[in-house]
Amino acid sequence: MLFRDRKDAGHRLAIKLQEYFAKNPGVRTNEIIVVGLPRGGVMVALEVARQFGCPLDVIVSKKIPFPGQPEYAVGAVSSDDVIVLNPDIPHNMQWQQYLNEQHFELLQFSRGLETEFYEEAGYEPSPLKDKVVIVVDDGIATGMTAAAALKSVRLRGAKTVILAAPVMSNEGIKDLSKFCDAVVPVNIPDRLDSVGQHYLDFTQTSNSQVIQAMRESRLFTTPPHATPNLHGG
Repeated sequence: MLFRDRKDAGHRLAIKLQEYFAKNPGVRTNEIIVVGLPRGGVMVALEVARQFGCPLDVIVSKKIPFPGQPEYAVGAVSSDDVIVLNPDIPHNMQWQQYLNEQHFELLQFSRGLETEFYEEAGYEPSPLKDKVVIVVDDGIATGMTAAAALKSVRLRGAKTVILAAPVMSNEGIKDLSKFCDAVVPVNIPDRLDSVGQHYLDFTQTSNSQVIQAMRESRLFTTPPHATPNLHGG
């Protein structure tokens, strides 16, 4: 399955989420908050938030790269100072020093970037306590950054945590299920070497596009006492 772009992927993901809520009734629109993972995940999350008329928030989570192989993650750090690590990392002084340095640098970066997004978008993060939170990324292979974000959402008091993405690996689903209440994918390929292979257009998303998406989401956010619309139409 190929998605045209992140907008198309977000639309198809919203349909899958509607099917999920149809099978799990009782959730009101004003209970739902969509959290996009910057940067690409926010563009997918925008379409989900648009469909449900609910707030779009962001949580910044950055991967800890393997030394000399930046494409491979050995862990991740979120803006809430949540850290997840690959259990196979060696337990020695050299690795501990590297992880401590990365932890500090990525925590400062994540917090600064998240603050910048909200300040530029012109609104505050939504309180997640007792909410149904849908965490959205544009695709999940190993899922380190998603794991840190899911743990952050729990830390902020969410009642129900749902992980949703257009494409997920079987390994990612298995590893991340313990951090959330449900996993909602559109496509689960037999093998997932690269998320970008499942998009016709997987152009890198800029910070300014994230901010614009956040601003746009304020135009369709459901007022607190609006009638629920979980099934489209």
